[in-house]
Amino acid sequence: MRITFLGLGKMGRAMAAHVPAGGHDLTVWNRSPGKATDLIDKGAREAASVSDAVRDADAIVIMLFDGAAVRPVLQEVIGAARPGTLVIDSTTIGAAAAREFGQSAAEAGLRYVDAPVVGSVAPATDGTLGIVAGASDEDFAAALPLLQLWGDPDRIRRVGEVGSGNALKSVINLTLGVAMGGIAEALRLAHDLALDRHVVLDVLEIGPLGFSAKQKRKMLESGEFDGATFTLDAMIKDLDLALSSAHEELPVTGATKSIADEASAAGHGEDDYASFAGYFSAEGRPNST
Repeated sequence: MRITFLGLGKMGRAMAAHVPAGGHDLTVWNRSPGKATDLIDKGAREAASVSDAVRDADAIVIMLFDGAAVRPVLQEVIGAARPGTLVIDSTTIGAAAAREFGQSAAEAGLRYVDAPVVGSVAPATDGTLGIVAGASDEDFAAALPLLQLWGDPDRIRRVGEVGSGNALKSVINLTLGVAMGGIAEALRLAHDLALDRHVVLDVLEIGPLGFSAKQKRKMLESGEFDGATFTLDAMIKDLDLALSSAHEELPVTGATKSIADEASAAGHGEDDYASFAGYFSAEGRPNST
């Protein structure tokens, strides 16, 4: 197949690398040039424009930052792609935007699958991402062989029609952010009670917050949050999506986001999302004792 990848951030590059390995032709495009060198070395073609990238594609994968980034790119796709082309949008954009984009694609004669991924750069590189997809049964079946290039077959599932994939992704990332908020407050209280952070993290790892504590322990102990696979600003974007999607107030999520916003404003936006736990837990926050 002729596969086009639109968006070559850390996740996009890692996912796209599986396409040539799977025996497919790969064309790539990124708004900022210079990110395709490793893929070109593997046989990919770098296109100068979205239109050039998608014109002859059998399937198009979009992996950008948010819905605002996807919208103009999708319009270019609609103007240039052949009718019947499969569009797999793996951007986390929220359910409303996914439904809107799916409708626009359908009206242009394209097939659209909203398929946000669960996981960061390491599983993307390993081809073991989780994927929650919203699509018709027919379109999901067409997309599945491609999704299995970068996803774990046991962790790929259709969860409903277009929009439902991003709806579930909002729920998933809400729990990720709130869990880190819980760790932030636990470490803050531990600091106030003069407890050893190493001992506290030992216990947190075997408690209800264990997944997040174990995954981010090295950063939480060292206080070094660079080399992000999922930035704090990306987490804030996803918490915003959750808050704007809910019909009722989500006070715990709102409180988590307020601290994340504070940490971002203090200069941690491009750090790993765990940085807001380090910031709030005492050492990095102004006026903490």
